Amino acid sequence: MKPAEDSCATYGKLGLASLSFASGCTDVLTFLKLGNVFTAMTGNTALLAVELGRGNIVGASRALTALLAFALGVAIATKLKTRLKPDAHRGFSRLLLLELIFLTCCAALWSASSDPIEGGTVYAVILLSALSMGVQAVAAGSISSGINTIVFTSALVRIVMSATGALSGSEEDSPLLAAIGGHLQAFAFYGYGALLAAILVWYLPNVLIWVPGVAVFFALGASKLARKPEGSKQ
Repeated sequence: MKPAEDSCATYGKLGLASLSFASGCTDVLTFLKLGNVFTAMTGNTALLAVELGRGNIVGASRALTALLAFALGVAIATKLKTRLKPDAHRGFSRLLLLELIFLTCCAALWSASSDPIEGGTVYAVILLSALSMGVQAVAAGSISSGINTIVFTSALVRIVMSATGALSGSEEDSPLLAAIGGHLQAFAFYGYGALLAAILVWYLPNVLIWVPGVAVFFALGASKLARKPEGSKQ
């Protein structure tokens, strides 16, 4: 029974790591190739303000598209999650499948377009990418203990506070330090994904387009494996 639970937890961690990797890769890829826009983070609010301040309507419209599409992805995923609430693992898998569909459509459209992408295609790619990231934000939150695979500001604050308290000998922060392992892993894999994208975007951009989808597919597989011990126990 214990090994089955450990196996389930391991696959769950692998799934969250893969999702963090996908969002890191997506952030760098879209920022460098779609006109300074993030589709995996709500930092588009700041980018929208910057572009409006510059009087750059095109840049502002792209940031606004990403921001609204991300919010729409969250709304869609929340609705689906509510309908599948009794079965958390099944709901998680369905959300990842939806994210994978959005990412696949995004990659297919992107790979079939010119470089750089022009016209309305840019907005379609931003829309699909941001939708997928909005779905991922809800999916990760549905199975993790506060671990976010999209935005890491609050996680970084928690990590630094816990580590500082533990290093200073504070007994209060010792349990907190033990609980930030998942946040550290997600943050690290986000960084790995961002670094890989920063390297490949200049050499293999057509390959890089598909990498986030592959990572989400791996997370979906991990979620399926995580359910096996539960099924065999029954």
